[in-house]
Amino acid sequence: MKEGLRIPDKNIALRPASPRCSSKLLVLRIPSLKTEHVIFRDIVEYFKPSYVMAVNDSRVINARIRGKRKTGGKTEFLLIEKKKECWKALGKPASRLSEGMTIEIASPSGSNTSVSIIRKDEGGSFFLNAPDNILDYGYVPLPPYITAERDVSTSDEKDYRSMFSRREGSVASATASLHFTDEIVRKIKKKDVKIVPVTLHVGPGTFMESYRDPPPEMFSVSEKSAGVIKSSSGLVVCGTTVMRALESSVREGKISAASGETSLYIKPPYSFTARGMFLTNFHLPGTPLIELVSAYIDERIPGSGRETVEKIYRLAIEKNYRFLSYGDAMLIIDDERQV
Repeated sequence: MKEGLRIPDKNIALRPASPRCSSKLLVLRIPSLKTEHVIFRDIVEYFKPSYVMAVNDSRVINARIRGKRKTGGKTEFLLIEKKKECWKALGKPASRLSEGMTIEIASPSGSNTSVSIIRKDEGGSFFLNAPDNILDYGYVPLPPYITAERDVSTSDEKDYRSMFSRREGSVASATASLHFTDEIVRKIKKKDVKIVPVTLHVGPGTFMESYRDPPPEMFSVSEKSAGVIKSSSGLVVCGTTVMRALESSVREGKISAASGETSLYIKPPYSFTARGMFLTNFHLPGTPLIELVSAYIDERIPGSGRETVEKIYRLAIEKNYRFLSYGDAMLIIDDERQV
């Protein structure tokens, strides 16, 4: 698909819909492949009593820090993991950064601090000696395709974080959940639908167009959440991060309490345990995220997952859906798992 489909610039969302719930929602039923086109706030109509929706409660940290080298050259780091005594980060321009170098960092408010490079590993990551409050000097880590077109704004502090996010640790947002509002959640709960949290701290792998060996990410599914899911009459998986967390928790064929690192790369063919309804944004062709979506469809329509996703994406482009993190959403309903 990567070679066969290109997302036009006009379909790439640089800002979210306002209000959030006014984004579009493409509903795809499988295996019939029937489609519906509604507004996201209408998603409530697809929920049934005793369903449960699993959401990612990981919160995006202000992981992008900017500064200057002693030469005056601009430098940027993406903080990706807090180690015991340092931060692991990606840096650019990588060829100009070396061990022992000190970088002056400026916060969005104009205050200053500094970090020093302890070492650089073979994979290209940097290890930084940084003050304990380094995140106070950081910016919301919007995807590069957005920051290439505009600066980070104060509204992004809220817009790029979902209402479900509680546990800090992600360097990118769980974007399927960005469409929800207090009003939608109130209506969902009124239908006796439970909302349960799982955690997957999104790492830098989400920025990669492809990978053979996915970088590990921390996930957690609590005993309480697993129990609620097992007792429900239907499951709504809110996003690819939730899907990977749930599938990583499967023990003896059931979603179970589990935690640790996961490098699960879901692509066709794949047999899912977390089936029912799957909410996801429109992703960049050729990426692991779209491979996961293809696999979900492929299980019901063997051998045609990627082809089906391409057809649906072309339809979405034709109908002016907005793509990527701040874009519109797709709800895939597995009619063979509905009650």
